[in-house]
Amino acid sequence: MEIMEIIIGVLGSIASIFGAILAIKAKNEAVSSAELAESAKNEVLKKQKTTSLAGVMFEAKKTQQIFGKYSISQLNKSLAGVQFGKDSENLQNFIFNFNENREIIEQTTELETEATYKSLNQLLSDFSEAKAMNDKKGFGKQIRFMIDDIIFKMKKSIDNRNEK
Repeated sequence: MEIMEIIIGVLGSIASIFGAILAIKAKNEAVSSAELAESAKNEVLKKQKTTSLAGVMFEAKKTQQIFGKYSISQLNKSLAGVQFGKDSENLQNFIFNFNENREIIEQTTELETEATYKSLNQLLSDFSEAKAMNDKKGFGKQIRFMIDDIIFKMKKSIDNRNEK
């Protein structure tokens, strides 16, 4: 009987050791799965941020094209027929888009979004209220230069994100 108890004890110990090994293996697989899930989640969030930045970039390029005419026009006559109200509206839409994405832009680019947002709003106000053609042209140029800077910094950020 003693031998039987010893054998049962040894078999019980072996089963316990085997169970512990299986538990450790299961734990490691669970940790690995959790790390994989976290990595996938972070990758999805990164892609969402890049997509948001690309949307702002698209609007910025559209606005850049619209305000490009204020930089190249040498004579006030070349601005004849320009619908300043539509240009103001386009800039306002860009500012809305920029504002909606300020947190992401702040986190991922070199832009100081608070200062940029305030400057864009001031330029919009100045452009919209300007009566003289030279003033419209001057504010239009300033807007174009600011949009150029936004595009430069955002493109650099998007390119860096896509390389990673």
